Parts: sequence; structure tokens; C-alpha cells
Amino acid sequence: MIRSFINDGINSEGLVGDAQYLEECSWDTEENLKKRGLTPIVGAEFVSYILSNFKDITEIKEAIPKLALLKTEYQPWEDTETGIPSPIPMHFTFFDPSGKGIVLEPVNNGAFKIYDSIGVMTNSPEYSWHLNNLRNYVQMRPHNVGENKLNDQLVIKQIESGSGLLGLPGDYTPPSRFIRATFLSNYIDSFKREDGIMQLYDVFKTVMIPKGLEKLSANSTKSDYTGYWIGYDVTKHTLYIQPECCNTFTQFTLSADLKEKTIKQISREISLA
Repeated sequence: MIRSFINDGINSEGLVGDAQYLEECSWDTEENLKKRGLTPIVGAEFVSYILSNFKDITEIKEAIPKLALLKTEYQPWEDTETGIPSPIPMHFTFFDPSGKGIVLEPVNNGAFKIYDSIGVMTNSPEYSWHLNNLRNYVQMRPHNVGENKLNDQLVIKQIESGSGLLGLPGDYTPPSRFIRATFLSNYIDSFKREDGIMQLYDVFKTVMIPKGLEKLSANSTKSDYTGYWIGYDVTKHTLYIQPECCNTFTQFTLSADLKEKTIKQISREISLA
């Protein structure tokens, strides 16, 4: 039984990976996968497997058609009220320092559908659905509309500023968060490399879920929420992480001469500097 899994990470080549919840995820037995000529991979170990064996998106694309998720169980979660099934249904995304990205969804009895990433990923539904849903927001613009003259007597003027993004969804469903992240990340001004982490954070904080807004039921005190934020500087092999309990960033850099596993505590001290 799997007791833990690596949700995201970076390797020595600057390849980064992440796992997200996907209701449509599927698996198959080891026996069936071998009959299909596929190598079984445990979902909980998938991110670490890819980061341990591949250096870029090209190599991943070549290998993925031969891999599939194995049906297995995790150790039961401490919070049994979350409703999260075992195994956890997931899909995965990876990026390399060239800027190329990939989304991998195990929806074919454990085998993967492969998508070139547009730079944004969220939870369910499948990635193709999210890409198609962008068509419902074709009117979005990063500039003010000003006014709409319906006739000589009726001119509708915008309210202050921001009219180009009227209709941008503000709820916390995965489809709405995908839309917000896509347009905001593409419409922000260009920036210097050293400002990339904060620009990434500024976009991401618009989709972070505070505690209490997504209670699991009308009578539940348990709530889904964003447990942490993490950003990667792939050229410096450095990650920046912020737990949900404070606004302090903790920075770690992957050492090239690291020979053994090390564990470091994340700072939870409040800093307003």
C-alpha cells in the first residue's frame, strides 16, 4: 500500500512536474496492462518517476505511450471526511527550461491522453474540455471598451475601468479558475526574469481558495482550500513555497552535489517586509 506521494517537484535538468485532481482518471490491473503491452506505474509515484528518469518534454512524449496507471490503494487519509477516494484520481503536467509543457491524462483504462500545454492547468474536467471552453470567452480584452452606442439616444458607457474583462468568471470551480488564469497570465505586462516568481504568484493568487468557501456539504465543517502555493525558477533550480497559513515564502535550491535525501521545515512565520 502506498503511504505517500510527491505532488510536485523539480529535477537536476530543470524539469518540473505537478499532479492535479481529475475525476475522469482511470486505472487498470497489472495483468491487463501487461497484456496491453504497457508498463504499470503507480499514480502516487508518477511525478517522481518522470522527474527521476527524463530530462525534457521530448523524452516524456516518447515514453508515455508505453506507460499506464496501475490500480492500487494509498494509506487511508487522516481526514476521512474529505471524501477523497483511494487511489486519488489525478492528471499531470510537466515543463522543461525551454518553455515546452505537456499535460498527461490517464483516462483510457490507465493509458494516457497527451496534450501540449498552453501554460495553465486545473482540475476536472479533461484538458480538452477546458481548451474548448475558452471559446466562450472570445470577447475578453486587456483594454477598456469605453462605450457601446446602441443608437443616437442610447450610449452605454463603461463603469470606471476594466470593462475589457467583463464576464471573467469569479467563482472557484476548476473551469472558472482555468479561464481566469489563462487570460490573466497572457494579459499581464512583459517582465524581467528576476520578477517572474512574483508575477506568477500575482496571477495564481486570483485562483487560490480560502478556507470556508468550499464546504463539502451544507452541514459539513470541512472545506476544500489551497493548501500551499509553489513556484519554480527552472534556470536556477530553485523553488519558492508559501503555506496557506501565512504570507512568507520559503526558498530552496536544488544542490547539484546532493547525495542523500534531506528534509527541511517550511517557515510559517508571518513577515510583512
